[in-house]
Amino acid sequence: MFLKNYFRNFGEDYAFMENLFKSSGQSQGVEQKKISQKKLIIRTIYFNGPVSNAELARNLLLSTPKINSLLQEMIAEGLVKELGPGDSSGGRRPAIYGLVEDGFYVVGITMNIKRSIISIFNSNNREIAPPQFFPVKMQPDFQIFHQLNVHLNEVLEQNHIPKDKVIAVGMELPGLVNQTIGINKTYFPDIENLDQEIAKIFGLPVFFDNDAKIRTFAEQQFGLAKGRKQVLMLHIDWGVGLGLILNGELYSGKSGFSGEFGHIPMVENGLLCQCGKKGCLETIASVMAIARMAREGLEAGNSSLLSNLVDNNLDKIDPNTVIQAAQDGDQFCISILTEVGYWLGRGITHLIQIFNPELIIIGGKVAEAGQFLTAPIHQAIFTYSNRDISNDTEIMFSAMGTRAGTIGAAAFAVEKLANS
Repeated sequence: MFLKNYFRNFGEDYAFMENLFKSSGQSQGVEQKKISQKKLIIRTIYFNGPVSNAELARNLLLSTPKINSLLQEMIAEGLVKELGPGDSSGGRRPAIYGLVEDGFYVVGITMNIKRSIISIFNSNNREIAPPQFFPVKMQPDFQIFHQLNVHLNEVLEQNHIPKDKVIAVGMELPGLVNQTIGINKTYFPDIENLDQEIAKIFGLPVFFDNDAKIRTFAEQQFGLAKGRKQVLMLHIDWGVGLGLILNGELYSGKSGFSGEFGHIPMVENGLLCQCGKKGCLETIASVMAIARMAREGLEAGNSSLLSNLVDNNLDKIDPNTVIQAAQDGDQFCISILTEVGYWLGRGITHLIQIFNPELIIIGGKVAEAGQFLTAPIHQAIFTYSNRDISNDTEIMFSAMGTRAGTIGAAAFAVEKLANS
């Protein structure tokens, strides 16, 4: 398949991409340049949708004849198609080009400490089937990736997708991720080039990053951060992560470990956090904290609809049941979410004072409780922040839901391939 000439770096020949893009003679250098240009065309259309010849020329800083020549080759290769004339601002209407619907596929995978989610996206960045949930959770056991590969093959078979039409797998993982050496220091500290080791299992190129950064990338490309320059994205799920867009660029820090916002101490002599310190924000403002506070409250004798929702089995309490009870008007659960909102607001105050962002996005599971968090967040910011600074910052809740992880991971893989 010609597509492998663009993207293949899997199977037994892991040196394929290196050999393909290594300059050895003028003809190979010319071919390398052409392939790179075609990959950027694919990236541009994948992220932005159908475009005209002229728009591609402007975006990629190439001449219109050059773009046209590349497009004609890609049409012959079955990757691009002409969609007809577009709108005109005067003069001849431009031809619009898009990617062939089933030209290729990309896999997006979310892994957290409770489960995994697999989604398949076609070349138009359309999710071709509902996301599939599996009980494979993140842990320091390399066997989890073998389990994931089994489930991925099941999903591909169910959707009648040949594996050789999948160009890459993108993954979001919890923990400290160093992109430079390809390591997840939290779960696999002794495995460098972890992406390549996982690729051997999947038989596909694999790209991964920290979950908060993947979701920030998703918001930047498809969500509330698109077109913005100074944005912070709070990913609040089982932990509390932070993604940063500074001057329009994703920021990772020296080792890729920026954004560990959940481990900033907030409460003197507070609860012990999984990081080993006490009183971290994560212990009072994550979905894990929400579930714990609800269980402790019922054990202390508080009356709540939660008891009926979990059939008096406190082990069944999770963030979903707390949010559901709050939406049904349960005052005990509303008070828990209000307290979480207050602590989030206090934490956000520090971010506002340091970064002066134009926008802060709150995503993850806790975003589903936004109606109960908004007022206490703003009250805490009003109380503790310099108003001249905080008045410049919008606070918004992500609308991407659980899709943010898989769509961001898949897009991250396309981005990496296009720039390789």
